[in-house]
Amino acid sequence: MAEKSEGLITPLPGQSFFNLLLKSISEAKYKIDIMQYQWNFYRNKPDDWVQQFNQLLLIKIQNGVKCRVLLNKEGRGQNLMAINQNASDYLTQAGASVKFGKSVPINHSKLFLIDDRLTICGSHNISSRAFKLNNEVSLLVDSVAVNVELTRYFNSIWCLQ
Repeated sequence: MAEKSEGLITPLPGQSFFNLLLKSISEAKYKIDIMQYQWNFYRNKPDDWVQQFNQLLLIKIQNGVKCRVLLNKEGRGQNLMAINQNASDYLTQAGASVKFGKSVPINHSKLFLIDDRLTICGSHNISSRAFKLNNEVSLLVDSVAVNVELTRYFNSIWCLQ
């Protein structure tokens, strides 16, 4: 367990999340691992912030950045599985590896592990509500030690699915 790790922490409250998420994804060189409770694709809304993020990520994957995604399988909302399956279809088609978590415990994490240095974690789902309407907060952590620890956590869940 990495305790009291050194690193640069940038708070990402509300809409500030979007710009730094895009910047971080655009700078990824070889690896992006993502855990999400809900991931929307708005194919018919190309100007939507979520769709701008989705398009950027799909381009990174198609250009050789390895991407693994863990999505939640079920949830309180009856449409969650359909929403996440839609995201899985797009991501898989682009070349990402996608797995769904087990029913218990649910995957409620919102985590991005970029290369071996950047970590974004917090409350933002990949949805228009999270990006623009809800009171959400996340953190960007620039720390190899934190990224290694949370990659270890990601891998432990990935291997169980």
